[in-house]
Amino acid sequence: MNKDSPTLYNSYNPVDDHHPPLEGSNSSSAPGQHSPHPSVTHLVDDPQTQQTLPPTNQPQQQLQQLLPSVVEPTPTAATSASTSASNTNLANANPALSAAATTSATGAAPAAAPATATGPSTATATAAVAAAAAAAATDERALQNQKLVEEFQYLLEKSQSLFSGLRDLPPTGSHRQWRPYFEKTFEIYTKLWKFQQLHRPVLEDKENYGLKRWEVGEIASKIGQLYYHYYLRTSDTSYLWESYVFYDAIHERQYFKDILEAKNPALMIKKIRYYARFIVVSLLLNKDDKIRQLVSELEELVDDYTKAFKPPDAKEWQIVVNEISTFMEAEKKLAPISPEKLLMTVDYRLPITTQNDVPGRLRLQEAILVGSCQKQIKFSELTLDMYRMLQSLEKQLPASDLPQKTVNIRNQEDAGKNRQEAVMAKNESTTTKNSAAAETKQTTSQPQQLPQPQQQPQSQQQQLVQQQHRRVNPHKYLLYRPSLSQLMVYIATACKDTTENGVILLYLSADGCEYPDVSVPGFQGGVATAYQPRKGAAADSAPSGAAAATSTSTATAASTTSGAGPVAGNNANATSSGSSNAIQSNNPTTSALQPRNHCLHPADLVPFTRKPLFLIVDSSSSVIFAEIPNVFDQPLISLLSPIEYPSSVQDRGEIGSLFTLFLHAPLLGFCSVSDIGNLDQDKWDESVLLMSKMETHIASLLLEDPDVVPHWKKCMSDEFLKAFMVRFTLCGIILRCHSSFKDEKNYPTSSPALPESVYGSTEIIHMLYDLTLITRVSTYFSFPASIVPPETFVSHDNQTAVEAN
Repeated sequence: MNKDSPTLYNSYNPVDDHHPPLEGSNSSSAPGQHSPHPSVTHLVDDPQTQQTLPPTNQPQQQLQQLLPSVVEPTPTAATSASTSASNTNLANANPALSAAATTSATGAAPAAAPATATGPSTATATAAVAAAAAAAATDERALQNQKLVEEFQYLLEKSQSLFSGLRDLPPTGSHRQWRPYFEKTFEIYTKLWKFQQLHRPVLEDKENYGLKRWEVGEIASKIGQLYYHYYLRTSDTSYLWESYVFYDAIHERQYFKDILEAKNPALMIKKIRYYARFIVVSLLLNKDDKIRQLVSELEELVDDYTKAFKPPDAKEWQIVVNEISTFMEAEKKLAPISPEKLLMTVDYRLPITTQNDVPGRLRLQEAILVGSCQKQIKFSELTLDMYRMLQSLEKQLPASDLPQKTVNIRNQEDAGKNRQEAVMAKNESTTTKNSAAAETKQTTSQPQQLPQPQQQPQSQQQQLVQQQHRRVNPHKYLLYRPSLSQLMVYIATACKDTTENGVILLYLSADGCEYPDVSVPGFQGGVATAYQPRKGAAADSAPSGAAAATSTSTATAASTTSGAGPVAGNNANATSSGSSNAIQSNNPTTSALQPRNHCLHPADLVPFTRKPLFLIVDSSSSVIFAEIPNVFDQPLISLLSPIEYPSSVQDRGEIGSLFTLFLHAPLLGFCSVSDIGNLDQDKWDESVLLMSKMETHIASLLLEDPDVVPHWKKCMSDEFLKAFMVRFTLCGIILRCHSSFKDEKNYPTSSPALPESVYGSTEIIHMLYDLTLITRVSTYFSFPASIVPPETFVSHDNQTAVEAN
């Protein structure tokens, strides 16, 4: 791959380039236990503004040594000790120079020599001694500076080597395989960052090394990437927040501000990739305002890059800008608006709740999210549907665990001289302070073993709270257009890593395949996976330049195996202009031509039903997966999308899949089928409360109804699975009451099927009717006569409901 091509570092392509000259490497999310991560501080260049951020959680305090402390350099006693030793050697070699050498080490001014009868000869000798001492001190400082530069270069090369080695870590497997490597990488970046902070004035001196601002920013960017890698491995959003902290600090400090003046296209690509990575992290954290700012700056940056260098990949980078613009446009179509007519940011992650672990209760442990539709909104290798499901599988981070932002952040360029003078002045501080600083630095640099939980005494309540906050999200694999073999490997790995009471969730968003001529049960259809066609195949099966530039050669987003699998990203509209570049085109008949050996059939999943399996299929052939036999009597639940939608429903290319939208946020799905653009805040808040009551009532109904199969009730012990099952039921009720959804093909189905008494619940339908009155869309729905009061009049023109009472 061309290292200057715009391959993005995101949740599906964590590292995409090599260093030097470009930053990055490949990493993946893999199963494993959650690992405490090092605490984080912000990028602050003024020692007066140091502010250490509180650790995200209690175990993270024990890994304080593994995270780079991002504060301004503080001198230690190391320099003082080195100087003293040098002066001692100098005195032994030449006693005449000892006084001058001691003066150089302590910073005291030399005492004036008393006048004697010797006259000018004594003054000349004194001047010669002083000159020799000054020359020796200069040589000593030059030698020390040379050693500092050599040590910095060693740390820099070592960090680059370890960072590049992330691509060699297995994308699947136990945390024991990748966790030690991350610890080592964090440790070397700790040393590198502290070293460059402590010796910044020496390194910035052009006569020594000439450290530039963008090089400091690059180191900080790598630390942000490490946190993002760790988030992919652990699914813990606290690491994602730490990554955002670093990226945001780099942005505010403007470390990459003057790269264009260097007239180096490789540095411009480095800055563009930083922006793309920052946008992905902001997107996953719902930082809509920050995303709009970054996208605007990215557009200007791409324009400057195109005008200054006229690169061959200019059109590909423009596609990247169009992709994120289209992605954000689809997200804001259904967003509520504030009284100031501004779009509101809503976090759709599940709230933290107090739920004690009960032995034998099922728990969602592994989740595999597959985005394999050709026609879909995407940003690089993150599709809109995968993005929504990813957020639905995470819980909100407690406010106490959010990293705090440093308040006083000044421009480093304006404070450069003051900073250097302050550092030089601190070098003359007392030995006590220097010794303490040296002791702190030595302690920080020591390799740390991960402490065991029992090594930290805690009360039972603290342990319960910590357990609730630390184990909140299931581990996730994010696979963009994987091949069949790759998909099977990931499913098998998840099955192997799942414990006895663990559940595997498999989400398939893919084009359907049907083979009616096949008589073998379980192989008459399925969902399409990516495959590499032979030479001479149709032109639209080959990747465009933009698709190749924005995705790796693997089908999995998080894979680190170089060169494996099919080409990801089949964009037939890559050369066209406009936002349509972000939507991959697809001929409706293409899926029927999918070779059977590249189709995932229901029978392919039978071996994995030895563990509890929760299947969600969003495809035109979803009903085929209702035929999976439950051979091993383990919980097996399949939630299947409608196979057809009415023509009035918006296309997947406009807002994503309607079925996935309901599973992500039922209120957004309701707004979509009711043609509601943006609810105002008052109606939104009222609708949210009513929707929450409906979900609570459905959950009670599913648990209490004797006709609901036991496996449904057993899976509802997990919060994530319960949310999906309740939202699926709510989707079925809403669509059955909608006037445009009249055919059975328009309704979602499940296996085992829910009883009709659930879909016909009078209480829930009555709440739905109240919701249509609040949002003034009752004309879109048909309710039983027993639900609609006879004294209620509905105006079809303005679609408002006016109650006579």
